[in-house]
Amino acid sequence: MSFRDFVELALYHPQFGYYSRAANPVGKVADYITGPSLSPAFPFAIAELFGEFVRRCEGEVYTFVDIGCGDGGLVREVAAQIQDENARFFGVDRALDRALRQSNDEGISFVRTLDEVPRDGAHFLFSNELYDALPFARLVQRGEHLHELWVTERDGTLDWSEHEAPPVYDDYFAERGIVLAEGQFADLSLEWEAYHEDVLRFFDRALAVTIDYGYPQEKLFHSRARRFGTAAAYSRQRVHRDLLADPGEQDLTAHVNFTDLERAGSRQGAETLFFNVLAKFLLSVGITRHELFRPVHEVGIETADEGLQLIQAREDARRLVLPDGLGVEQRVLVQGKNVPRDGWSFRQELF
Repeated sequence: MSFRDFVELALYHPQFGYYSRAANPVGKVADYITGPSLSPAFPFAIAELFGEFVRRCEGEVYTFVDIGCGDGGLVREVAAQIQDENARFFGVDRALDRALRQSNDEGISFVRTLDEVPRDGAHFLFSNELYDALPFARLVQRGEHLHELWVTERDGTLDWSEHEAPPVYDDYFAERGIVLAEGQFADLSLEWEAYHEDVLRFFDRALAVTIDYGYPQEKLFHSRARRFGTAAAYSRQRVHRDLLADPGEQDLTAHVNFTDLERAGSRQGAETLFFNVLAKFLLSVGITRHELFRPVHEVGIETADEGLQLIQAREDARRLVLPDGLGVEQRVLVQGKNVPRDGWSFRQELF
């Protein structure tokens, strides 16, 4: 089968897929860390921006939608910080078991598809590492021909094979003016653009905040910087390139083409308001107002253990904004559809 179909099965098979497992893959003792799982300062910052969104949509119903919500932790923390009778909170995920195991979710609705979210009012559309989890193809340029990598079995072991790529992938590169070098690998999902366009088509008035690993297309498919593509596997806090190992037991991911998302948004009337690294975005929306960024002399510590825990928590929060942490590895795309263009905190110049 094609590697793209292999990824679909390995991640989303209803019984054996990676995201169908009972164990949560996200967290410091799990397979990988995300911004929301690293520090409570992350959802605090998102709630600060949602509060700004609410103030600018005064008099309307406004809905926070966490697309790909996982265990629902982020939408719960945002909801806890926003007290307004006109606010609605939705977590959307195709596999909701982890989120639904939680109880006492008053005011939060968990659904499997976006069409279950009410369309009225204004919507704050949030996603974190959603698009890099979509099934993707692995391709390689051989002379004048583009090949697609497939997964086969040899002597009881999974291995690679190559087939001439379907025309749809040749069309993808031709339409974007992208030329791969001889022997260059590229990882891409045709669902990036299609899904993002569907998201923005659903809602008439929205602010869409997309956080993910990725680049604009000229950097993503750079013949020298990313000659071997961006596909990677994550397991037990380790990243590696053995993509066929332990199907269903490791995450498979590829960096996103943010140019695809911008194109999709533009077709649905959404304007790009911000595109930059995560650190700049979080700083601009007020992450340093969180208590973990308070000066040390203002923090009361009663025991040594409490002090050690605080040191670690402060270090985790700083990893979101320091130049050698998650804050520069991920990028944020903010698009507005029928919302004010100027005046947002994330549009102020910080550095």
